[in-house]
Amino acid sequence: MSEDKQSLKAEVRKSCLSKRATLGEKERNHKSKIIQQTIQNLPEYQQAQVVMLFLNFREEVETTALAETTIALNKKLILPRCAPHGIMLPLEVRDLAVDIEPGAWGIREPKLKNAETDPSEIDLIIVPGAGFDLGGDRLGYGGGFYDRFFMRLNPLTPKVAIGFECQVIEKVPVDKHDAKMTMLITENNIYDFRI
Repeated sequence: MSEDKQSLKAEVRKSCLSKRATLGEKERNHKSKIIQQTIQNLPEYQQAQVVMLFLNFREEVETTALAETTIALNKKLILPRCAPHGIMLPLEVRDLAVDIEPGAWGIREPKLKNAETDPSEIDLIIVPGAGFDLGGDRLGYGGGFYDRFFMRLNPLTPKVAIGFECQVIEKVPVDKHDAKMTMLITENNIYDFRI
């Protein structure tokens, strides 16, 4: 990746994250509840047997309740764990109180003893991001964990990004290895990029 592209991504990422940080906790929680409910109403979520989520960190959309609902619905919940060399391990979680520990950077991650799932078995993946555009492009946090992981999924698995409307920008700077999202869910809209 060129230095120009890298610095542009860093600049846009910083801008999107600072907009997200201006949301107060109360507002963020309210908007998160709307997003979680929207996801639960999606046919893609309702039909999925194996759902990969993430546990929110800092000012991300709150996802803990959605993770608990996924378990309660007897779906197989997969959460990511960061491993060396930019690898993400998809590990099954059956109980958030028992199977989770603080991982890299203090992010709540599944314990290493949890069973690893073959990425091709995942029916739906819900991902975070710093910024999003209406062309289906997502700006991550700069580690490339998700973009590398997407290559291991079944190509038909929906990739659903979630974020707040304030993180939607005109154009996300991308490289050829950056994967497009199937959908983006915010508190205001369901953006379906397949249409």
